[in-house]
Amino acid sequence: MSSTGLPATLDFLTDAGHLLASTAPEISAHLMKQRGNLLLEHEIPQSDVQRQHVCSCCGHIMVPGDGSVLKIEHKKALEKKASRSVKSKSKIITPSSISMATCGPTKVLTCGHCGRFTKINLPAPASISRRKMKKEGWPKAASMETKAPQDSAFSLKVTANANSKKRAKSRKAGLQALLDASQSSRPELGLSLADFRKS
Repeated sequence: MSSTGLPATLDFLTDAGHLLASTAPEISAHLMKQRGNLLLEHEIPQSDVQRQHVCSCCGHIMVPGDGSVLKIEHKKALEKKASRSVKSKSKIITPSSISMATCGPTKVLTCGHCGRFTKINLPAPASISRRKMKKEGWPKAASMETKAPQDSAFSLKVTANANSKKRAKSRKAGLQALLDASQSSRPELGLSLADFRKS
């Protein structure tokens, strides 16, 4: 097959495989397997996206939850597996253990048709940097500027506390405070609850 017709053939096999995936999954798997063989024959590497989309063994289109299983293994789970496989308790540094410590999580896809595992290593997450603020390093001019807003914040806090205390006293006074407030706000037109209470 000529290399000029290869992209068209790959596109045709991909489209046909996806169209037949729900109605004829065996034919779809065969077409996708032929596509994978063409890529291998022409030494075209498959990207991680293509590897996690189609099983490299049988050509089945893997849809997680629809027969296929997706599992994310974190570094701790990988370390537990490695410690179980090593029978001796001595720490031996190997290139695989160094790469395991520097890599991120691993995505493991299990084909629902043939049961083959496809492992894809994800990049390690970026490290989180936290800066510590040092109070000794601040210049005195900056501390003077920050003092003024603190004084205004303190005065706002004092007034808020005063209002809070006033509200608490009025709640404690209860019915008497409500009666006094109602008597002072309106002129006497007749009898009120306070008139019955005094007698």
